[in-house]
Amino acid sequence: MPTANNLRKLLHRKAWELCTPCPSSTVTGAFLVGDKSGAMPANDCVYAVFSASTLYHYHPEQDAWVQIPASGVAGTFAAGACGEFLPLGLLGGSLDQTATAGTTTSLSTSRTIVRDLRGCKIRVLAGTGAGYEGTVASNTLGANAVLTVTPASAVAFDASSVFRVWSGSLWFWNAGTSAVGFSVYDRATHAWTAKSVTGMPTAWGTSGQLVSTSSAEGAFETGTSTGSNTATTLNHTGKTWLANAWTNAQVRLTGGTGAGQVRTVASNTASSLTLASAWTVTPDATSAYSIEGNDDVLYLLGNGAVTLYRYSISGNTWSTLSPGTARSSAPGAGFTADWIHGVPDPDWSGAQGKLLLQNGTQVRQNGRYLYSLRGGGSANLEIYDIAGNTWLNVGAQYGNAQETFSTGSCSVDFNGAIYVMKEATGRIFRFDVARNVLEPWSTNVYPQSTAVEGDKLLIVPYRDGATVIPFLYCQPHSRNELQRMMVIG
Repeated sequence: MPTANNLRKLLHRKAWELCTPCPSSTVTGAFLVGDKSGAMPANDCVYAVFSASTLYHYHPEQDAWVQIPASGVAGTFAAGACGEFLPLGLLGGSLDQTATAGTTTSLSTSRTIVRDLRGCKIRVLAGTGAGYEGTVASNTLGANAVLTVTPASAVAFDASSVFRVWSGSLWFWNAGTSAVGFSVYDRATHAWTAKSVTGMPTAWGTSGQLVSTSSAEGAFETGTSTGSNTATTLNHTGKTWLANAWTNAQVRLTGGTGAGQVRTVASNTASSLTLASAWTVTPDATSAYSIEGNDDVLYLLGNGAVTLYRYSISGNTWSTLSPGTARSSAPGAGFTADWIHGVPDPDWSGAQGKLLLQNGTQVRQNGRYLYSLRGGGSANLEIYDIAGNTWLNVGAQYGNAQETFSTGSCSVDFNGAIYVMKEATGRIFRFDVARNVLEPWSTNVYPQSTAVEGDKLLIVPYRDGATVIPFLYCQPHSRNELQRMMVIG
């Protein structure tokens, strides 16, 4: 029987419940991350990082913990440490995998896979079978693992087939006074891979936020090209997109000629996308497309500075962004950063130029913004426009802009709402993005101790068909308890 949630906020009080305590207490820099997208086949993707060598995997359905390997990451764990969970796997530390052989129902790899990946989504981006999308039906374990997929491909995969698998990865940026570190843990191979810190500050502290823009959160626009494309464009006559609204998003060909290809959007007109790199196969009027969050990108903010960094997963490179308008002030202790991608309000769909602020500086558009409460004892909200590469320094231009946030404040976003916990008070607010207002939401009445930096809120959505019931998890400051609350309505 499908799950039905008939609870009503006015009739049913929100209630916190105790879960199995975390194996460690939160310390400065400790953080919780997990999958909110539903791309993973089970609700078992929650991680708690307490130091470079003390990391745990939490399974919400079992309400239990298990340790994962030490990261080996460089740096000194302290304020500024942060992380992110991505549904995409990084087998062997790489985003894209090239098969060594295949059949219509299997892809052979050069990777050592140690866990069952049944149910994980898989896509073939290039080579033989490009455009295929399915799920892993089974896999061998150990070296040179073979993935069996369903449904069968129309052609047999071979050593030219390039694919991605949504098996999950944990990304960890470590702080330090004289050295920093960056590593990724791949769930499928149960192994860490060190990543580049070239071009980054050698000292990192105060506080930090690592933010992804995963395509697993859903498409912002879909359609079929009307043709007349070139090696670096995709056209859809009749669209009325705002100029450059899709810049830095990704476009993926989901069917027809060129299916499977993924490219970053460099710019767009009302009805044409220009790409950052050329198509391998130029699409035509049969080519269906999806505009999505960019799987190749991570953003890093913090360190008591206005500087914003962007990481390319495929290139293993960092770049320092130069926004058209700089952030008005450096983020302070307890600042937050959340990618806004799931606002259910129809005014936020597409890229048609619907204005949010009366001065016309911000357009309602899912996938376009990072919302950041500045922290440091302020109530200011600042918004980074991914498409425009500029900061919208809106200050206190939102409803109920009175509460201030400082050391230990943290946030998590879900479906167009940002849940923010104020320091070690247990008071949690809900920022409604569509309505641009900060609302009182709940107070976690369980005791908290000394406020420390790091994300201590987490959303785990329970899914049963079309029913989605999110649970907000909270680990108190300087304690090891774990609590959760159902998000009603």
